[in-house]
Amino acid sequence: MPLKRKQIYLDSESEGRIQKLARVTGLSEAEHIRRAIASYVAAVPEVEGDRHPLIEMIGICDGKTGPKDGAVHHDKYLYGRKR
Repeated sequence: MPLKRKQIYLDSESEGRIQKLARVTGLSEAEHIRRAIASYVAAVPEVEGDRHPLIEMIGICDGKTGPKDGAVHHDKYLYGRKR
């Protein structure tokens, strides 16, 4: 599988730990980062489709039947109270 270059920022503690891990295991820092990302992504549930569920709500109320003040009082409609 071809790899794509990415640039990331690590805090000092994470950098030191990944460097030590690479020395001890003989694997590159990049390989450890790839494995960590693969593990993280596998643990996070996939979002169906490319869109967020809240984005899907856009337009569900047409101008004839939906509330006229939804932009201002959306908390009332979503949660039943003012926030």
